[in-house]
Amino acid sequence: MSVARRYHDVGGRIDSPGWGDASAVDRRERTLFYWERQCAAIRVLLGAQGIVPLDELRDGFESFGEALYHDLSFFERMLTSMLGILDRKAVVAADEVDRMVAELKGLHDASPGWLATRVDRTSDPCADAAATVTDPYGGRGYLPAADCPPSSSEWRTLALAELLERRGLLSRDQIRVAIERIDAPKPAWGARIVAKAWQDPDFRQAAIADGRVACEEFGISFPDGRLAIVESTPQVHCLIVCTLCSCYPRNLLGQPPAWYVGKPYRTRAVREPRAVLREFGLELPESVRVDVYDSTADLRYMVLPLKPSGAEGLDEATLATIVTRDCLIGVAVPKLPDVQTDRPITTIRP
Repeated sequence: MSVARRYHDVGGRIDSPGWGDASAVDRRERTLFYWERQCAAIRVLLGAQGIVPLDELRDGFESFGEALYHDLSFFERMLTSMLGILDRKAVVAADEVDRMVAELKGLHDASPGWLATRVDRTSDPCADAAATVTDPYGGRGYLPAADCPPSSSEWRTLALAELLERRGLLSRDQIRVAIERIDAPKPAWGARIVAKAWQDPDFRQAAIADGRVACEEFGISFPDGRLAIVESTPQVHCLIVCTLCSCYPRNLLGQPPAWYVGKPYRTRAVREPRAVLREFGLELPESVRVDVYDSTADLRYMVLPLKPSGAEGLDEATLATIVTRDCLIGVAVPKLPDVQTDRPITTIRP
């Protein structure tokens, strides 16, 4: 029985208007705004309570239609879908959010310093420009200044957090801790797993059998479903994508880059992986097969890349320094430092 694909499932769909995107991968990156991290934290916390499951959130994405989908950035889609679910379930009504936004704006107008008591915007993206710039996360763009007025999405996220706290569903401390957990994982954690797998055949075998075992070896929590570590070899190169949305081993590697959640990468990685890899500067011999792994909410992937030639004499800590986030996704391969530059190799400590 065939199952109809939904609008958000874009893998390989470049022939149908409004579905996939055949353009070049936008490889620009930026740090997340505080409200985006706050929005993601609220979604995780409400998901743990069964109020906003990931599948329902994605179903909301698929209900937007082409115009609204393209008008919203990735995190605006998350917020809009989440608010729709909460309204439908009578947890937080849409008009309540609007009234709370007006109330919070009144507090801000009366005391501009009030906002700093609710959010930490010090790490928000900044640039020497007042105009809206194109956002690699999609949507209409953003004002790249930490001291610019809050956007509509930021106000709605603040209002949602306030309403959930008043209802006793979430506390400000819970959201803060969830944000800290979102910020904690780093690609260096995955790099340490790869380095140990290169050096220890028994660990490598156990890690490939069950990726969560590899995490436990380093005391890394991985509560979100299964983790599969797929191995690149001289004959096969592994590449990771999520054609549905943004499924990614966040508890291990942190937030995915903007291009990973963008339509061009999600569309083209499964249709023309070699062309995508060339855009990242990786040219593979025709004799090497490219295997593409499509992540899901229940199964996340990480690549165990091929150990580069000449790295045999390096210790585990040093090996971890040549494994980048892009190597763990599969759009790059580990490279030894250029000995001509005389740059020292630093080590990653636990």
